Amino acid sequence: MSPPDKTRFLALFRDHRAILYKVAFGYCRNREDRVDLVQEMAFQLWRSFRHYDSRVKFSTWAYRVAMNVAISHLRGESRRIRDTLPLDELAYEFAADDPLAEEAGDNMRVLRLLIDELDELNRALVLLYFEGHSAEEIAEIVGISPGNVTTRMNRVKNKLQRGFARLENPQEATL
Repeated sequence: MSPPDKTRFLALFRDHRAILYKVAFGYCRNREDRVDLVQEMAFQLWRSFRHYDSRVKFSTWAYRVAMNVAISHLRGESRRIRDTLPLDELAYEFAADDPLAEEAGDNMRVLRLLIDELDELNRALVLLYFEGHSAEEIAEIVGISPGNVTTRMNRVKNKLQRGFARLENPQEATL
């Protein structure tokens, strides 16, 4: 990479590095795993910068790269855990290991647990939605139509609301 490209990348990266932390927080509960994931995302951004098309906002491109790395990491991690640990050893609350989760209220902990149950695409949609991205921006990042984003987000919101209701009134949810 030429020196001007390197300088340009570093300036763009410096301005948008918070994206990596937001995505990592959405996919990793353990602090050390988040640090590793952010490092891998930064490496992949650097490695693929020569393919960056400046007609697209850097933040959109960075979100897409970061999400792809996070999803790949999540898939690899779940395979590794599934292949190495008995299922009963996995039955603990991940939020208990995370100091940031300790600061959150009960509703936030429940929300994070419910979001963890979502599939990869829906988790990405929630992350981007809560970051304030429009349906058009989210569609561009994840590669689906804006109408599909809106439909999926409505379904996810309903699912999260049902999850809250189920946890608040477990006897009613089983009826």
